[in-house]
Amino acid sequence: MLTQNPVKIPEIPKKIRFKEKDGTQYVQYLEGRKYDSDKKHNVPNWVNIGKKIESMPSMMYPNDNYERIFCEEEREVMEESKTPEEEQFTRDSSTYTLYNSFFEGLYHEFKQQTRKNGDYFINAYKADSINKVLLPLKEMMQGEPYAELLGLITSIENEEDGMTFSDAMILLTQYKSALAKYRRERF
Repeated sequence: MLTQNPVKIPEIPKKIRFKEKDGTQYVQYLEGRKYDSDKKHNVPNWVNIGKKIESMPSMMYPNDNYERIFCEEEREVMEESKTPEEEQFTRDSSTYTLYNSFFEGLYHEFKQQTRKNGDYFINAYKADSINKVLLPLKEMMQGEPYAELLGLITSIENEEDGMTFSDAMILLTQYKSALAKYRRERF
C-alpha cells in the first residue's frame, strides 16, 4: 500500500535498483539472499519499497515494505537533506491532496445549484467559502502556463461586479481542468 507522503529514495549502493512494469518504475531493495541448494548459489531477494515519482527523480511514494525495512532514524536522516525542489513538491502534494477533495465537493454542489439558480448572483458568504478552497489551489499552480485562467469568485457588491452561478461554474470548470492537467504533469 502506497502512502501519500513522498520520501527520498535511499542511496545505498548495490542494494537499490529500479524495475519498470506497465510504464511505472518501482524502487526495489535487496533485502537479503537465500541459498538455492538445487542451483548451488545464492538468489537475491528483491522487495518493492515504493514507486518512483517521474517529476522528481530522487523521490518515491513508499509502501509498507519501506516502513518495515527502514527505521525511523534512517528516514529522518534522509528527509533532512531535502532539496528546495523536493520540499516544494511535498508542499504541493499535500495541498493538492487536502484541497482537491474539498474542490470536488464544491464542484458537484455548484453544478446542481447552477441548474436551479444559473442567473442568480452569489452572495458574499458563498464567495468567501469557495475562495478559501480556490486560493490555495491557485497559489499551488501559480507557475503553470494556465494559471492566468484561474481567478476567484466575486460576490455581489452591485450587479455589474458580482458573479452568477453560471459564471462561477465556468470558473470552477477551468479549475477542474487545470487540476487534472497539474496532476498528470506533477504526480
